[in-house]
Amino acid sequence: MGKCKQRAIFMVTGAVLFLFTGLAMAGGNLVIYNAGSPELGNDLVRAFNIKYPDIKTEIIRQGSGELITRIKGEAGKPQGDVILAVAKENLEVIRSLLQSYKVREDAAFPDDVKDIQEHKFYGFSFNIQAFIINTDLVPLSEAPKTWTDLGDSKWRGQVVLANPALSGSAYAQLYQMVHLYGWDFINKVRKVTTFVPKSTLVYTFVGRGEFAIGVTGEGNVFGEINKGHPVAAVYPADGTGLRFDASGIIKGGPNLDNAKIFMDWLTSKDALTIISKAPHFRRMARPDVPPPPGLKPSAEIKFFPYEAMKASKSRNDYLQKFGEIFAQRK
Repeated sequence: MGKCKQRAIFMVTGAVLFLFTGLAMAGGNLVIYNAGSPELGNDLVRAFNIKYPDIKTEIIRQGSGELITRIKGEAGKPQGDVILAVAKENLEVIRSLLQSYKVREDAAFPDDVKDIQEHKFYGFSFNIQAFIINTDLVPLSEAPKTWTDLGDSKWRGQVVLANPALSGSAYAQLYQMVHLYGWDFINKVRKVTTFVPKSTLVYTFVGRGEFAIGVTGEGNVFGEINKGHPVAAVYPADGTGLRFDASGIIKGGPNLDNAKIFMDWLTSKDALTIISKAPHFRRMARPDVPPPPGLKPSAEIKFFPYEAMKASKSRNDYLQKFGEIFAQRK
């Protein structure tokens, strides 16, 4: 055998051995900041640890707004490695605090669901907002059909929403309602609504029958249905914003190598398929992942463009205005 051929075989064998040794030796810690449901984070980490059992993974679950504030506060010494399932417009707020990293399967993601300039985040799922209705409390035929219906005084005390200062999805709801109907309408909604500190409480309370109506991501509605709760999803007839959430690596985090391993895995088809199925029912941003069974076809939902960059830049002004309205007593 010629020396050149022997050298080529040695190089290939060495590369293969390095690959498998690298997988076997992957260990240490990983801290994930999860803006999705606790179940979503747990299911992902469980599957990840089957492949990488020696990486000790910690999940910190908070609302998007809380996580953005946390990452800003930790900018001098980051404590987290990956931020998971946060609305794109919220990630834009902390763009400078995210690590550029082009994942292994970058080509599987269309340009409109990833950061094509710096590879700072990749689309996770389409976070389509819908009404969640407890049908034991309000027959579906009588439930709100449009955003404007939410402000009807007859729903006083029956509507629950999350605080937009603490939840990325709640801020998106606020932005959409202002976009459609202005601030006077927000005051009408305020008068009939109970605001809670966490977005998870919205669908939990409606599922348990403590409130009749809420607004949440569509996957959460189907998660409650999967638990046997008497709820249904209503997509506003006047439209809902077409927006997506995404994930990325926190710059300067304590476990960069493991963060890269996790992002490569998270953006794979196998990983995202976990979240498209029960009990999560999310429409994933990667187009080759099958849509969740039972969700309304996208063609039957009225969408309007969601201006993520404008929403991001308007966030402080919108939250200040909301705070002023929320403080009113009448």
